[in-house]
Amino acid sequence: MDGKVTYSVDGRVVFTSDRTFLPREHLGVHFSAWLVDLPFKGARDWDMRVNWLYHQPDRAVPLPEVQKAVDGFYGSGTPYVNTMPRR
Repeated sequence: MDGKVTYSVDGRVVFTSDRTFLPREHLGVHFSAWLVDLPFKGARDWDMRVNWLYHQPDRAVPLPEVQKAVDGFYGSGTPYVNTMPRR
């Protein structure tokens, strides 16, 4: 919006860039757990929690509007909605 793109997680701005660094291609969202060789042996476990990823194509969505939508999903008991197109 206005020549800027802002990335935020849990309402905290992580990064904002100007026209110099706007995405030029389609972006993807990928959740990964990176497990590397560690200097000890034995079982390892991890815990990744993602409550919601909210996206509206071709639109900058203000954070209060996102929160209102997600709160509505929680309030109605909707645990999952997938409207992302498959490529």
